[in-house]
Amino acid sequence: MSEPSHPLYCAVYTRKSTSEGLEQDFNSLDAQREACLAYISSQRGEGWTTVSEHYDDGGFTGANTDRPGLQRLLEDIRAGKVNCVVVYKVDRLSRSLLDFSQLLEFFDKCQVSFVSVTQNFNTKTSMGRLTLNILLSFAQFEREIISERTRDKMGASRMKGKFLGGLVPLGYQLDKERHVLVPHPKQAEQIRFIFDSVLRERNVSNVLSLVQAKGIGLPERKCKNGVVWPAKPISRAHLYRIIRNPVYIGKVRYKNKLYPGEQEGIVSEEVFQEVQNLLDAKRIKHGYRRKLIDGLLRGLLFCKACGSKMVPTYGKKNGRKHFYYICHKCQREGYASCPTKTVRQAEFNEAVIRRLSERGLLNRVEFDQLSIDKQTSALMEIAEKITYAYQDEYIEVFLKNGVSFGFRAKVKPHIGGVPKRERQAYKSRQKLKADKTTYYKALALQIREYMRVNNLSQKQCAQALGLSSARVSQILALL
Repeated sequence: MSEPSHPLYCAVYTRKSTSEGLEQDFNSLDAQREACLAYISSQRGEGWTTVSEHYDDGGFTGANTDRPGLQRLLEDIRAGKVNCVVVYKVDRLSRSLLDFSQLLEFFDKCQVSFVSVTQNFNTKTSMGRLTLNILLSFAQFEREIISERTRDKMGASRMKGKFLGGLVPLGYQLDKERHVLVPHPKQAEQIRFIFDSVLRERNVSNVLSLVQAKGIGLPERKCKNGVVWPAKPISRAHLYRIIRNPVYIGKVRYKNKLYPGEQEGIVSEEVFQEVQNLLDAKRIKHGYRRKLIDGLLRGLLFCKACGSKMVPTYGKKNGRKHFYYICHKCQREGYASCPTKTVRQAEFNEAVIRRLSERGLLNRVEFDQLSIDKQTSALMEIAEKITYAYQDEYIEVFLKNGVSFGFRAKVKPHIGGVPKRERQAYKSRQKLKADKTTYYKALALQIREYMRVNNLSQKQCAQALGLSSARVSQILALL
């Protein structure tokens, strides 16, 4: 028998969702690789040979393609080092139908074959592609079932008042043996001081000043992945989260309902409820709420006093909206943290127009003759021009009260900060998720057609696809 003229360089890809057991001498990744190598050896007469590089992803989910081993494999395919990708099962490469279809399209473009050693199919035929689509649909179905079970389990644990992990709230420490929150001696006193100060001062801004003067802040926190969050003072937003959090009366919130928690309360329910009543009464009395809006100069306007960005917001009072910019530092830490505070948008827009006119970026005579909508469009064009054409510019704008701001260029590589391809993929996933029932009915029809063409019973179909009979029955029951 003559040797093949063109060898087929095969890359073995392995994946395991969790890192559990990877420290063993012979783990799941080794077992997958051994099975793939045995299959490649059986095809040696066809010119199949294994590349020396290992493409392993231990502890990575198959729900996306953000995996180092897979990315190295794709780079080697682009470089022409790999002609065939071999996996133990289809779901080892991906559990997402959208991601897998994109990978398969990439393989076809690079003329790379794809083989699953435990599921025999040929992607060159229409029946093989149907089989592959069914297998991958089942992989996605399995992943979504696991996600639903996990959410249900976490919801049940939450309703029982258990601490599920994450950052430990200020005032508590974690008992690692029982996995229960217990009051921290020093921080618990600080929490009581905060609640008492709210009732005494009846003003959150004053309380924030007292808290900062007393040196109360968030301690340094170390995450399991090694990331260290440094100690920092309490911001206004975090202060609101503290005095609104029912964890301090021994309860937990899940889906807008309160359940008894396993942790011991730090403040009494009477004090906590009195604070909530005070906050609710002040909100009703003022009759307005600040909201973030999409401002024209968002991301381009900076406070010169502290360097924070100026955030466009509006307040609604007596049925009227008042638009202005607020220093982000003031918004987080209180008005005492920066002398800039807020400026009305009308006042600032006039200052910007005047300054842009002085710099030759705007013709004031022509601009004044435009309608309001066209003026807005003109300002947007100028903002884009500064952003992309004058990247090194820093235009300082002065107001009548002596406050100055920086009009800084800031390049955004993608609209909205998200690449177009990722936005399209997200929309496709959302569409698939929203139409899940129709999708699985179509999958059931595919399985029924597969059984008819191959003259298979339900049990034989499950065996041919390498699936359990229960899973096939679960899908067919949707018809």
